[in-house]
Amino acid sequence: MYGYRIVVLIKYGYLCFGSKQYILSMKKMIMAVLCLVGWCMPLGAHVIKMENGVTLASMTRNEYDFFTHTATGYTGRLGIDWLEHRWFYLSSEVGYMATGGMDHIDIMAEHGIEENVIDWHYRRDNLHFNTTFRFKLAYHDFHAYLGVGPKVDIPLGSSLNEELFDKSVMFGIKTEIGCAYDFSHLRLGINLAYLPDLTKQAVPVLQQARNNIFSIGISVGYIL
Repeated sequence: MYGYRIVVLIKYGYLCFGSKQYILSMKKMIMAVLCLVGWCMPLGAHVIKMENGVTLASMTRNEYDFFTHTATGYTGRLGIDWLEHRWFYLSSEVGYMATGGMDHIDIMAEHGIEENVIDWHYRRDNLHFNTTFRFKLAYHDFHAYLGVGPKVDIPLGSSLNEELFDKSVMFGIKTEIGCAYDFSHLRLGINLAYLPDLTKQAVPVLQQARNNIFSIGISVGYIL
């Protein structure tokens, strides 16, 4: 079994992308940020914010059971809180999010030799969009919230070979819980979210698999 998995891993090996692809990725990121800035005025933005955090991602069961273990990654997003009322508001974000998973391969298990485990990582770099409806409970300058809404991940790059890079756009749902505290013109927040994919991966070794992503983030915003 392990030998078969190793053959498949070698067949679908890893390749670092060159600078040209990352330059194109940065152009996409810049365009997305400019679009977000353009939204602020017509949407009646109340807060402009920046969030940084960690993702915990893994793949669901698939044909080869690859990358079903959790891998950590980074996420950084710019966003706005808008149409804010007493009991609810909307939150929209755009930025970078790493998804994927990890696998443990014991290359010598079939020969009775242990402790030769290799960690194989699958990382997919995404331009991430989400908008959630947040129901809030406020007490003076503090509020807690529950949110849900759609999310979209547009691929920027992958740790798999370039010819196997899954260029499909992934759609999913973002469910979240968090809190925020306003003081002066600043809003500080903590966000915990679960972002499962609804569409399936198209990578050969991951066909019929979806990504499960948890994220933990801290945000700083400016109240307009």
